[in-house]
Amino acid sequence: MGRLPLNNASSARDTVERSADVSPRAAWTLVWLAVASSGVASWSDWTTWPGYGAVAPALVLVGVIGTTVTWATRDLTTTWWRRGAVGVVLASVLADRGLGIAARTDYATDAAAFNDVAARALLHGHDPYTASMAPAARLLDHASSYWTYTLNGSYVHAVSYPAGSFLFQAPLVALGLRHLPTDWIDLAAWLVTGVILARLLPRRLTWLAALLVVSSAYVGTFANGGTDALVVPFLVLALWRWDRALDPGAGVVRWLSPVALGVACSIKQTPWFVAPFVLIALLVEALAERREWRTPLARYAGLAVGTFLLLNLPFIIWQPAAWLRGVLLPLRDPLVPDGQGLVTLALHGLTGGVTLHGLWLSGALVLAAELFALVAWYPLLKRIWPFLLPLALFIPARSLTSYLLDFLPAALVAALSVRDAPREWRPRFTRARVIVLAATLVGACVAAGDALTTAPLTLSVTGVTTRDAHQRLTTISVAVTNASSVTVQPHFMVDLGGLHPSGFWRVRVLRGSLPLGPGRHALVVLSPPTWTWAPGHDQYWIVDAYSASPAALSTSAPQRWTVGSP
Repeated sequence: MGRLPLNNASSARDTVERSADVSPRAAWTLVWLAVASSGVASWSDWTTWPGYGAVAPALVLVGVIGTTVTWATRDLTTTWWRRGAVGVVLASVLADRGLGIAARTDYATDAAAFNDVAARALLHGHDPYTASMAPAARLLDHASSYWTYTLNGSYVHAVSYPAGSFLFQAPLVALGLRHLPTDWIDLAAWLVTGVILARLLPRRLTWLAALLVVSSAYVGTFANGGTDALVVPFLVLALWRWDRALDPGAGVVRWLSPVALGVACSIKQTPWFVAPFVLIALLVEALAERREWRTPLARYAGLAVGTFLLLNLPFIIWQPAAWLRGVLLPLRDPLVPDGQGLVTLALHGLTGGVTLHGLWLSGALVLAAELFALVAWYPLLKRIWPFLLPLALFIPARSLTSYLLDFLPAALVAALSVRDAPREWRPRFTRARVIVLAATLVGACVAAGDALTTAPLTLSVTGVTTRDAHQRLTTISVAVTNASSVTVQPHFMVDLGGLHPSGFWRVRVLRGSLPLGPGRHALVVLSPPTWTWAPGHDQYWIVDAYSASPAALSTSAPQRWTVGSP
């Protein structure tokens, strides 16, 4: 056979591109690839439940069939296709992750366990904010590996979220759902988010809702103890057409946006950062259109605050001090640094540590810069400010990935549902505005740089001991110097590369004393709290020293494990 002429090949390709909308088909193909990949990933899960031996190939088959039907269907915007495809994706996620929850016997985060205990305490007539969270330890496998630790050498053992975090699952527990109710309601919340996204996104972008729902970045977390899932659907509803919330004829949006925002804020603290952006943006919108804004804006704020109080007021009245301590716990009793944001430089031993107040100041300055930019260049940032907001959460000492990803579904809905800014609203890049923004950002950089270079302690590993042919790590000797001008009480951990701290190590002082005065030295021997595997050959590890005053993390240089090497 002769070779197909190039001009004929080009013509054939053009014909395909004209006869079918290739882009949405390619996008749906990625969705089905994600479904099939979830089947491949669950193939080895049969050890938790043998039924996965059937679920895994079924998911792969769904992916293959879904891809085939995608390219065989004439119109991917029809109602039957959109509802059917999204339904299949939701069912696939429910089958895969739901069976995983059913097969497990414990939670994967302390937050999920606390919500479970808090809901049960409430049903027994006890205030969750004063009830003991000790029963949560029984709901975790090796609880010490899941606690959220504090800088003073302790860990969180009380409810530390607003009341919505456990209120929504209390009815399910009352109806008899006893097996991991937090995980079930979080998975349900994420599936509901998928339905809402499919309904609110443009018809041509329904595939985006399906792709987000099956994405491992979300479902992998939300079905395994990630309690942020309950916030996401309410954030999506709060930011859908938010710019119409003050319009007299806006209909359902006038109350849906503020009520949904109030519910989101009543579940976790991260949505609190959304509130000032929405209120400021609505004010700018009304002023630019020369509309009455005082009464509508007060109504919006009142509905949001009223919804928040509706869910939390009973607990505020019950024990006001206890509720306030719980909700403000991260500020009252700072948590150890954690997350994938800027603090990673310190967590992985690249800077020698970090002082937390500097990072908090830097994050606050970035947040202020974003709010200023929203006012100064509103037409430019109207659609995209929800995408920019997580940048401020990237900087503080607690910058978990979930904090950054939670806003994406809502940001997408907001960007695709708000109105275009009128053409006469042109962003004015005046010198004064640019100087203010630049000065604020420079201040944020200076604060972050200072925080990452002023750790109070200097740590140097001087020796290790092992047992069982170097497989078990028994002690680590560390020389500690206080380079600050204040007395420091350190609490030690050793980071061996795990996903979560496994508890503070026991300390024996060989030379010097603790707490450590300014300029003083000490030699300490650290022992692990539980049986601890030694690092693998040539892997890196570090020693961490946490202190509450000053609030800081100090680290050794990264250590390469060569013990027992040939």
